[in-house]
This record gives sequence, structure tokens and C-alpha cells, in this order.
Amino acid sequence: MKIENCTEEDLPEIISLINQEFPYVSISIEKIRKKIADGKISLFKAVEGKRLLGFIEAEFLEEGIARINGVTVKPGERNQGIATALVEHTLEFLKKRQVKRIILLVKQGNEEAKSIYRQKGFKFIGLYHREIDQAVVEEMELDLSGEEEKPSYVS
Repeated sequence: MKIENCTEEDLPEIISLINQEFPYVSISIEKIRKKIADGKISLFKAVEGKRLLGFIEAEFLEEGIARINGVTVKPGERNQGIATALVEHTLEFLKKRQVKRIILLVKQGNEEAKSIYRQKGFKFIGLYHREIDQAVVEEMELDLSGEEEKPSYVS
């Protein structure tokens, strides 16, 4: 398995995965292309040969702050460390880009994902202000700055 940048050819399959895993998200290939071109997001994929196993999206919110918007591994490929590898790759990428804080949202009942995030140093910082996909959502954060204060975006 390798982790690589997503290519234009990957976008239809990624959109399909987003629609399956995050049906409440309204995104098109054109929107993703624009966000990539504008430097607002980075997409990485896990591949075995030419077969896409999963992907991760990181979004740059403001200077020094990024958000992981989604980690998805195809159902038949789960429980093989793919999500962990995607998260690790993305964390290293974001560190190189001088990101000091990484935030993410995760459904409260998604214990597998929360376990991965906790292993990588993410901490629970509160409940998100609204439900997503009829589920309570937690906010988690990884502070790479060494500062103790809560950032301004945390309520």
C-alpha cells in the first residue's frame, strides 16, 4: 500500500465515496477542483497498485490551522491500518506546512475513528454545536504549538 496525492482521475471515485460515507455533504468535482487549485484542500489516497483503498481530505482554514474533513476507507478494505496510515501521512504533511492546530469532527459513536485520532494525540475539546446526519458530533483537536490556551475558534 502507498499513500499518494489524489489525481484528477481519482475525483469521480472520491466523490462517490463522499456521497456514500458523508451523504449530508454536497460536493461536486468542480468544487473539489477549485478548492485544490486555490490551495484550500489537499487530498491523499491509499492505493494498492491502481486500486483506490481510501482517501483523506485536509483543509487549510486560516494561518496555522487546518481541519481534517474526512477519512474514508472502502468497506472491504477496513481494519487493515489504512485509515491510520492516511492520518499519519496527513499529519506529517500538515506539520511540514507549519500547521499548529488540527481540528476535526467525528460522530460520537464512531469509536474506531476516535481511537485512531486519540492514538495520534487528538483530544476531545467539546461537542459540535449541531448534529450531523442525525448524530451527536464531537470536536477533537491536535495542538502542535505547545501552547496551553484554547484557540479562539473553540467555544
